Amino acid sequence: MNTKCDAALHIIQLLQDKCKQQINIILLIPEGIVSFLIGSKGSQLAKIIEETNAKITVNQPIVNYSPRTVKIVGDHSTIHSAIRAITKKMQERGISSEDYKKVPETLNPQKVSVKTKLIFISSVVEYIMKNKNEIENKYDVEIKIKESNDIRLTQKCKLKRDDKIIQLLGSLSNVQDALSSLIRRVSEHLKKQELEIKIVMPASYASKLIGAKGCQIRELATKSKGAQIKVLSDKDETDHDYYCIVQIAGNLQNKQDASKLILQQIECFKNGGPIMDSGKFLNEDNLNQTSQLQNNYEDHKIKRQKSSSQSERNSRSRSQSRRKHKHQRKRSVERRSASSSYSKRRERANVLSTKMIVSNEVMHILEKYHKLSEYKERYNVDIQADDSRRNSESYLRLKGKLKDCLIVIEEILNEQQKILRK
Repeated sequence: MNTKCDAALHIIQLLQDKCKQQINIILLIPEGIVSFLIGSKGSQLAKIIEETNAKITVNQPIVNYSPRTVKIVGDHSTIHSAIRAITKKMQERGISSEDYKKVPETLNPQKVSVKTKLIFISSVVEYIMKNKNEIENKYDVEIKIKESNDIRLTQKCKLKRDDKIIQLLGSLSNVQDALSSLIRRVSEHLKKQELEIKIVMPASYASKLIGAKGCQIRELATKSKGAQIKVLSDKDETDHDYYCIVQIAGNLQNKQDASKLILQQIECFKNGGPIMDSGKFLNEDNLNQTSQLQNNYEDHKIKRQKSSSQSERNSRSRSQSRRKHKHQRKRSVERRSASSSYSKRRERANVLSTKMIVSNEVMHILEKYHKLSEYKERYNVDIQADDSRRNSESYLRLKGKLKDCLIVIEEILNEQQKILRK
């Protein structure tokens, strides 16, 4: 083992001397030993990271590929320490031929048991508990109220005075169906009042759910046909004792679809570790089934409308048909004209030009670590630092798409928060 690790150190050192920067390497380990390496709630992997100071990511499994990829980032000494620590743990446990034969399996929602925690205002919780027996019997789940002291939420996720936590216990598929039914029932009960969905998940999954440059959360929003999903967390991904909140907004169907997808993705993280940079799902087939019924319904609706329209046209006289088509053409031209002007107005509305005031201390950090140029390139936002600084403040001018500008502002505020914490 020592000889192999020393050989790896020599190769890594040669690479670093050539590229003069941090190195990313991929270590392959048998699928059967992954859970041992990660440890209970990630404790063993967290300990290795703390001891070696290397950034270690056990990537999500790949279908029909037995070895699991472990990404290690750092300089040559930290990578060497990480390889030695991981190899030592594997040797202590021992590796059998069965560990090499094991391949990743897609998540089975009927067999996986879950405990899903949600946050609602007290009036909603009271309504849920009144209908508790009916929902429990229908979906074979258990519903109970949890004390706020039972979970440690991150600072950014403090509960409001009127908030309460409920827990759904059962198989993943049953919990998904029960939650979907609850969302529909409560929305009908509240009528015009907006129902806010808040799912509690481990803070260590926050960066995984968001994905590289937001790829994962965007894909979830697309699959749920436009739900607004926001992850509230201010803890590092190694904080395994803390929990964060996922907020979901949108229409009724958006909330139902997004909730199902997020619950399933959380279970993917438990079974498969962090996502890969591509942001692709291991359980693509299962996730596609979530919206299959909705798609079938839409297809059926379109076919029915076409059939009805065709029958109606055939029953009309020729003169009526001509008048209708003439009227439709006129309306179509008007709609296209209105749509074009609306699209232009919407495009102009989506562009933001604003000024942001930051402290000189934050400005120094942004300039020192070239953060502004990084934000420009990553989010395609024009950022100009105003030279006219006053007292202890500096000006930043931002121009770009509204969504991208808001992301940059959030990044700058995060840098400010880090300084305040220090």
